[in-house]
Amino acid sequence: MEKINKYSNYLFRLFLLLIILFISSDIFLVVEVSDATIRFSYIVFSILFILWIIYCSFLRDFSIPKDKSYLPLFLFCFVSFISSLNSIFALKSLIYSLWTIFSALTIVFLVWFLRHNKLRNLDWILKIYFYSFFAISVFGLYQVLLPFLIEERTPFVRQWWDRYTVARINGLSFEPSFFATYLLMGCFIWFILWLRNNDSVKYKSIILITISLVIVLSSSRLGWIGIVMIIAYGLYEFAGHYIVSRKFPVQHMKFFITFSIIVLVGIIAFLVVITNQETFKFLFKGTGLLGTTEFTFSMRNDRTMETFKVFLDKPSNIIIGAGPGGVGAYINRNPESFINLWSTEPNNITAEILASVGIIGFGIFVWFIAGIFKRLWALYKNNYMVKRYRTICLALFCGLAIELIILQFNQNYLRPYLWLHIGICIAAANVLENFLKNKNEMIYINSNET
Repeated sequence: MEKINKYSNYLFRLFLLLIILFISSDIFLVVEVSDATIRFSYIVFSILFILWIIYCSFLRDFSIPKDKSYLPLFLFCFVSFISSLNSIFALKSLIYSLWTIFSALTIVFLVWFLRHNKLRNLDWILKIYFYSFFAISVFGLYQVLLPFLIEERTPFVRQWWDRYTVARINGLSFEPSFFATYLLMGCFIWFILWLRNNDSVKYKSIILITISLVIVLSSSRLGWIGIVMIIAYGLYEFAGHYIVSRKFPVQHMKFFITFSIIVLVGIIAFLVVITNQETFKFLFKGTGLLGTTEFTFSMRNDRTMETFKVFLDKPSNIIIGAGPGGVGAYINRNPESFINLWSTEPNNITAEILASVGIIGFGIFVWFIAGIFKRLWALYKNNYMVKRYRTICLALFCGLAIELIILQFNQNYLRPYLWLHIGICIAAANVLENFLKNKNEMIYINSNET
């Protein structure tokens, strides 16, 4: 029995490693079925889920650790299914409802997996998850550097500023803005780990610089805004610590020096761009700046307004929505193909959730997300838990916060990496709360830690 537990745990880890590494992939390693995209991470998890069932059947133990997030999570799944009955594209809405259930089962598995092997699985998955952002960032550097060096067609490069010479970084994602949206979670996580000098990971400075550089090089304006938000948080913490203690920790001084250098470089870059507007005009394409068209902003704004109109169109939409994934079909009025709906898909998750599952589903989703934030914050503020895990809870909290903010301008609420992050947040909170409750000496301390 011990060997079965040991080797099954290794097998679960292998599949989770693949899922985490390829969670952002929506153009590579995907399968197209009737215009619908099935991602590699979903295929791997499906296999993992089957293995999990086999393992539990063999042990005759289907006990699942309880978690307070299950109630709002599965209520949201239920409302999604009910809302699909109100969709004019019932097939797509049903698939999206199943997709939501699939994400919920992923969370249940993660809670079970992290509770299954004391803290070892928790420490393992956190490190794999954190370092995965660095791995994908290195792949992004490959995309921009190799074509520049060899000046010819390069595998795994899909977008170009100058064909076969200057590539646009999009990682494994459909476009640079999607890639930056994904990386911002990792950037904020590593920023917190670096700023608080957390000892659970190594090479924090190198990794943070790499991820930040790739986001900047991706040319995604949303990515740039996200970087500014992260720096603003650093300034807030920097100022707050000084007001309370009247002194600066070494790491805060490093941040201040880094911030000063960034500002200096930013001023120089701004002056270069202003004095060479024609050369750098391409960077502002779609923004309306420097005489460029403003199609990017106007398109996103128009889609958001159209999505809100769907929500307000009739009472049934206000109450239970037009169905998950059904908003694009409602706007398009041509629900014959998934591809035909691309131009009308929502890109603001608040508007999308309201229009998809109505005020009932939106309220349940807010309850679900607010509960995660509340648990992570309570753990971070708990002085009976060792500092390294408190900092990790803060990092996970900030990663989720910035992702939800950026998703107000890009993508939708069923992004796989969003739900993976949510799952890791819930599973980590579940484990840590259990260990604190039992006053386990591995994370519990008897006196307040300064």
